[in-house]
Amino acid sequence: MKIAHHTLSRWVDVPEDPRALRSLLDDVGIEVKRAEPHPTLGTAFTLELLANRGDHHGIHGVAREIGGRTGGEVRVPPVAALPSAPCPVAAFVDDPRCFAYSLVLLEGPAGAVLPSDVVAPIEVAGQKSVGAVVDATNLASLELGQPTHAFDADKVTGCVRVRASVEGERAWLLFTPEPVVLPAGTLVICDDVSVLAVAGVIGCEPSKTTASTTRVLLESATFEPVTVRKTARALGVHTDAAARFERGADPSAMITGAGRVVALLDRVGFVARGASVTSGPEPLPEPAPIDLSIQGVQRALACPDLSATEIEQRLTRYGYRCTSSGHGRLSVVVPPHRRWDVAFVDDLYEDLARSIGYNELPTSIPRVPHGVSPSLAERRKSRVDAVLVAAGFYEVITDGFYGRATRERLGVTEGHPLWAHVETTNALDRGYSLLKNQALAQAVDAVAVNQRMRTEVVRAFEWTRTFHPDPSAPNGVCTERPLLWVIASGAEVDWAHASREPDAWLMAGLVREISAALGLRLELRPVVDGEPLASLLHPGRSASVVRDGARVGVLGEVHPVVVRSAKIKRARPVYLELDASVLDLPGAPVVFVEPDTYQPAERSLAFTLPIRVTAAEVGATLAASGPSWVRSVTPVDVFHHEEAGAPVRTVTYRIVMNQEDPPRTAESMNAACDAMVRAVASAHGPRGVAQRA
Repeated sequence: MKIAHHTLSRWVDVPEDPRALRSLLDDVGIEVKRAEPHPTLGTAFTLELLANRGDHHGIHGVAREIGGRTGGEVRVPPVAALPSAPCPVAAFVDDPRCFAYSLVLLEGPAGAVLPSDVVAPIEVAGQKSVGAVVDATNLASLELGQPTHAFDADKVTGCVRVRASVEGERAWLLFTPEPVVLPAGTLVICDDVSVLAVAGVIGCEPSKTTASTTRVLLESATFEPVTVRKTARALGVHTDAAARFERGADPSAMITGAGRVVALLDRVGFVARGASVTSGPEPLPEPAPIDLSIQGVQRALACPDLSATEIEQRLTRYGYRCTSSGHGRLSVVVPPHRRWDVAFVDDLYEDLARSIGYNELPTSIPRVPHGVSPSLAERRKSRVDAVLVAAGFYEVITDGFYGRATRERLGVTEGHPLWAHVETTNALDRGYSLLKNQALAQAVDAVAVNQRMRTEVVRAFEWTRTFHPDPSAPNGVCTERPLLWVIASGAEVDWAHASREPDAWLMAGLVREISAALGLRLELRPVVDGEPLASLLHPGRSASVVRDGARVGVLGEVHPVVVRSAKIKRARPVYLELDASVLDLPGAPVVFVEPDTYQPAERSLAFTLPIRVTAAEVGATLAASGPSWVRSVTPVDVFHHEEAGAPVRTVTYRIVMNQEDPPRTAESMNAACDAMVRAVASAHGPRGVAQRA
């Protein structure tokens, strides 16, 4: 909204210096976006108004805000009394979304024009002068924030009625080339033949006034704000009237707005012949008074010397009515122009703070309780974050919803563990109709989106939660599972300038690092039965993460079918998922182990494994068949190749053996390794496992 300095000064006393006025407007919460010189009215200010302050959408409201700060008197321009004779055109309100409706019949000369100094404010506001009738309604709306609308009375047939539109009803809106179909239930103003206007939004072409109009039906009404907002959005129409009504117009300004238009048109020879006021089926109820504690104000504003008298005076400037209710309390009646945004005592605190001035309020630091040390889970989460960030991963945030298309893309069908979802019944977008019950889909989507943006290397993680239908849950809908997911895709050049694609071993290394950071013994085992993600991961390149035999996560290469369905090319993403419950698990006790007198000895054994045999199975056989002084068996390298045209892989295991005093001989360690090789050949040889020289 734009207001000129000279125009505003006619309503309330303001500083003569435009810079001081701009500072005052900013300080009372009316932001000035621009200040431009005007040839006759001083400086023109472009104001950025708050969405919840419908009263600011008029010069009266801005002046009242300034008067609330300065204590200056607000001067309202002349308003004519409406004639006592009834309007010849009857008006009826059939819909409760219209609280009250008035019609005034005026007669006057055709082609009348208001003086240039009178219409100057609407021209500053960016509106063109088009004739006395339209200019008067536009000016009254700008001044008082109460929209009015003029119909050519000779184009109205029968009575005027406020009602809901019916299915298929059409209206020819102003400034449009042809009639449009209105959504059923739209609040409209109509006569016996057609729609005259869309209530609170815009008039219609057939009933508009022109330069030849001599008989005018002036409409002024009060409409329910949400109705106007929804109608304007549905029609794609934005008008000043809708902007004012949808924010909550002053219901008491209906008669005042009509009287202001009558006073303006009286200057050019129009005479009001009759007026009628009709209440809606459900008149607008009066808001309940707000109970205000004087001590509460003093405490909230840190002003212990603020008296009840001063509080009452400051609130009265804004239009509130205050009466003492005893015991240091005031009963405050909200004025009609603030009924839409004032409902709580905190709203009164805000108005009092603006009246005093935020810069004038004492500065104090609120008393707060001492903080507490981070919990065990919070400290452990920070350690996991440090491990992932150090490894080059970035934390991301994904949605809690996705659509059925995502479920289909994963190949999940009815009967699958991941088929059941918590569904929303009123999703505005069908792409967000399901609460996610797994995080793999969105992790893979993160890779796909980055790849489309030419970012091949992706290292991402997220702390999130999934939702699983469970009528027995405390909320009666679902249980929530907090988890951590990690995904890696794309070859990255390491310190040795070698390019290596991420694989399941990378995720296994992360599990080892996280295990050490949390003081937990997390181990990798073959994928457990019933693993929900089993079908979405590569069957030969995946593993379950377990602790004390219980599953706490899963890792592996994303199944090629899932990768293809996400349209990911030239990459094989690997995925890790851990239950957030690991953050609360008790850590292993710290036990001092006296270092060996002699350095442990190491041997390496390599085996060629067919795809159907997991590295963990062979490793378990090696560990079980070795002597007690074999400290550990760890896979350290994998090489994928083909033998006889079939894909195989060679896995190298590091065997660490304790020494004793005296140290073991090379022959005894070699013999132990031979026994372990024979055990593997016996257990897995028939399945195609063979030692590789």
